[in-house]
Amino acid sequence: MTAPMAATAMSPRTVVGGKALPLAVGAVILLLPFGDYSVPVIGLRLSYVAMAVPAALAVRAIVAGRRLPASLILLGAGLGMVGGVVSAAAGVAPDRSVPLVVISAITLGFATAVVFAYRPGLEVGALDLLVVVGGVVAGTALASAGSIQAAEAGSVVNGRLTGPFSQPNELGVFCAALLPIAVACLVSTASWRRGVLLGIATGCLAAACVMSMSRGSWIGGTAALICLAVCEPATRRALGAVGLVLLGTCLAALMVPADVPILGVLGSRIRSLGDPAGNQYDDRPLIWAEALRQGAEHPWLGVGPGAFQNAASTSASAVSADPADHAHNLVLTTLADRGVIGVALGVLVVTGVVVAARRQLLAVPRPGTGDHVFRVRSMAVVAALTAVVVHGSFDMPLRNPIVAALVWTLLGLAMVAETTGPPAPRREPVDRPRVRPSSDSKVVQRW
Repeated sequence: MTAPMAATAMSPRTVVGGKALPLAVGAVILLLPFGDYSVPVIGLRLSYVAMAVPAALAVRAIVAGRRLPASLILLGAGLGMVGGVVSAAAGVAPDRSVPLVVISAITLGFATAVVFAYRPGLEVGALDLLVVVGGVVAGTALASAGSIQAAEAGSVVNGRLTGPFSQPNELGVFCAALLPIAVACLVSTASWRRGVLLGIATGCLAAACVMSMSRGSWIGGTAALICLAVCEPATRRALGAVGLVLLGTCLAALMVPADVPILGVLGSRIRSLGDPAGNQYDDRPLIWAEALRQGAEHPWLGVGPGAFQNAASTSASAVSADPADHAHNLVLTTLADRGVIGVALGVLVVTGVVVAARRQLLAVPRPGTGDHVFRVRSMAVVAALTAVVVHGSFDMPLRNPIVAALVWTLLGLAMVAETTGPPAPRREPVDRPRVRPSSDSKVVQRW
C-alpha cells in the first residue's frame, strides 16, 4: 500500500465510518419525542443514551487524529465539565453530582460530534429535520390539550400543556427556541413541498408555545425573533407577518373577558406579567436568595452539580421545609452548583456564540447561494440560543433530556458557525485578448 493510500485508509473520516456520525446525530434528533423515557438497566434517559453514540464516535475520531475545532464554545464547555468533576468531588452530595457530570461529558461529546459530522448542506437537512420533529412534539402536545383555567388573576393556570415534558415551561422553551429556526428554514427553503411541511410544523410550534402559558418562554421567544429580525434581513418580511399575527392574538386576548376559553386565559396570563409576585405559591424570590447564600458559602466551586436541594435542606436555609431541585434561574443555579468559576466558564460559552454571530454578520454571502443559506440558518441558531438564555432568567429547563438534546445540538451547530464561515465568492476567469508580439518584443525576449 502506497503512502497516500495508507493516509486515506487511516483518515479520521474513514475510521468513524464516513456517514456514521451524521446518521448518529440524525438519530438523536429523530428520538427527541421519546427522549424522556428511561432506558432499563442503564438508568439514563433515552436522549442521553442516543447522544452517547455520536459522542463515542467523536472520541474515536479524536484518537484517530481528528483535530478539535478552535472554538470558545468548546473550550468553555470542556473546562466546565472539568470544573464539574472538581465541584462534585468537593461538593456536599457527590452521589447526586456524579450522574450530572456523566451527562455533561456525554452532551459535550455529542456537540463535538455535530461539528465533526458537518458537511456542506448539513445546516439544511439537519435543521429542517429538527423543525419537523419539533412540530411533531408540539402537535402531540396540542392533541392532548384539556381544559385550561386561570386562577390568582392569571398568575396560576391549571391544565397547562406539557406534552412529553415533565412541566409546561420545558415545552415552552423547546418551542420558543425552535421558532426562529423554523422561520429561517421557511424563508431559505427551495422546495415548496418542504415549505408546506415546515409551515405546518411552525404553526404547531407557535400554538404549543402559546398554550404552554409559559411567560418566560414568551419573553424568550420574542427576544429570539427580534434578534433574528435585526441580524438577518432575509427573515424580516416573514417575521413581520408572524409579529402581526401574535400582536392581533394578544390584543384579542386582552379585550375578551377572563372566563372566555383559551383567549380569556391567555389575556389573564398576559396581564399577570405586570405582577410577577402575584402567585402566592411561587417562592422564587426565596429560592433565588437561597442560591446567593449557597454561592456565598461556597464561592469558587459551589456545592456540586445537582446538590442545590441538599444544601437547601439545612437549617440555615429559608426554604429548608420545601427545598427546590434548582434555583429556577440559569446563572444562579450555575453559581450555586459550580461557583464563580462555573459562571465564568458559562460566560466563555456565551462569548463563543457571540463570536459565531459576529463572524456570520461580517460575512458577505451571495444571495441565492448555499453560503447565503448557511448564514441565514446560522443566525437562526444564535437566535434560538438567545431564547434559551433569556428564558433562563426565569427558570432552569436544561436538565430535561429533550431540552438538553436540543440545546446541545444548537451549541454544536453554533460551533460550526463559529469555526466555519461561508465560502468566499469564486473569481471567474477573465478572458484577455491575445496580442501578437511585435518585433521589438522579440528582441526583449531574446535578452
